[in-house]
Amino acid sequence: MQNFKILLHNFVNSLHTYDYILFSASGVVFILLLFLAILLREKTKISLLLVLLSFTSLIAGPIFGYQYIHSKLYGYTITNIQVKELEFSEALVIKGTLTNHGTQTFSKCNIKAITYKGANNFLEEIVYPFKPFNKKSIIKQESLDINKSLDFKLILEPFTYSKEYNVSIKAECL
Repeated sequence: MQNFKILLHNFVNSLHTYDYILFSASGVVFILLLFLAILLREKTKISLLLVLLSFTSLIAGPIFGYQYIHSKLYGYTITNIQVKELEFSEALVIKGTLTNHGTQTFSKCNIKAITYKGANNFLEEIVYPFKPFNKKSIIKQESLDINKSLDFKLILEPFTYSKEYNVSIKAECL
């Protein structure tokens, strides 16, 4: 329960003015469509369609809108990725460069790397990223201006996997 409170607190602190506008607009659209469905209750099919559309806008609007807004405000790319397995130590070193392509200056970036099994078929390509066998994250508390880059290095330890594996790197910047 404590983890949920921390997660919720961090989410609310990361909200931007545009997010509040989006959430408010989604609520207003929901109420208007629901009110219109009540007014047209004699036309059952149209009313049912409006109710379904209102709940869809209430759920999908904030989710996809939030992702779109944050991809524009806090857009980034990760390039120059180098993955090296150390020979005399059970560790995997991942280096890369994070570049700010958004419209806001980053003050904090949480860079995450996960490793998961190599896939042999389509189904495994979908499932294995959800079951990582090793993960690591670092938090960079540096100011990163627009179109500027930041180098990072992650060390996954212990890393004892000897078969084929994949590495996925993501970041959450604010």
